[in-house]
Amino acid sequence: MKRLLCPSIPTPQQSVQLPPPEADHALKVLRLRDGDEVVAMDGRGHAARARIRVTGGGGARLEFVADAASSSGIDGAQQGWSAAAPVVLELSILKGDAMEWAVEKAVELGARELVPLVTAHTVIQIRQKGPEAFQTRWQKIADQALKQCGRLERLEVRLPVALEDHLAATSADGHRRVRLWCDETERERAPELLHWLNRSAPAELGEIRLLIGPEGGWSAGERDLLTRESGLIRVGLGPWVLRAETAALFALSLSCAHFRGLARS
Repeated sequence: MKRLLCPSIPTPQQSVQLPPPEADHALKVLRLRDGDEVVAMDGRGHAARARIRVTGGGGARLEFVADAASSSGIDGAQQGWSAAAPVVLELSILKGDAMEWAVEKAVELGARELVPLVTAHTVIQIRQKGPEAFQTRWQKIADQALKQCGRLERLEVRLPVALEDHLAATSADGHRRVRLWCDETERERAPELLHWLNRSAPAELGEIRLLIGPEGGWSAGERDLLTRESGLIRVGLGPWVLRAETAALFALSLSCAHFRGLARS
């Protein structure tokens, strides 16, 4: 059954209008017709089986058919481990398809949020199109992956931000977190991420942030900034030098699997 992202879940009392881009995708790409049944998702963990109603002018509404249990196939016992993990990927912006691929896989692996970081060695010229254009593009990719993989909670792609500004903002917000710097230069001295998770990550940890560097490596100034950052923990990702997108997915796989294991135990 096709899955559609909507602002809220339709109820027996109220249908929901699809946003124009989603209606366009449903009618022109998925070729849905009036009366077809779909799974309606709000991106916040809720779903319902719904019937699409074409309203004219390219618009469409969703009418309630059945509750979430019958539409999503996820019962209450499964919800804890199938939900997005409390993992935020802080990823230096990669060039071309690598960034889009990383966004898509972050959804499939279970990350809750992705923060694109502008660094000294960022190749993409963010200012030419503006950060909003890139955020919109990457969020669209994330939402398409959401509908395809069966996940119910949306991956939030944040506005691209300079590394220094992001560290300043998140260090001062008082949120309970651990930031893990996946630093390739510390492979032999830093604890490997998997070992750190097994030995040090408490079950009640509010959030883990995975900091992944750019393809060209951190600049000397950025390394100095990160070294002085309080609360930052360096971890390794094994004995080999990994491409940035590989490092991101490897770190996400271990971290999200760790939290799913805690949810199921």
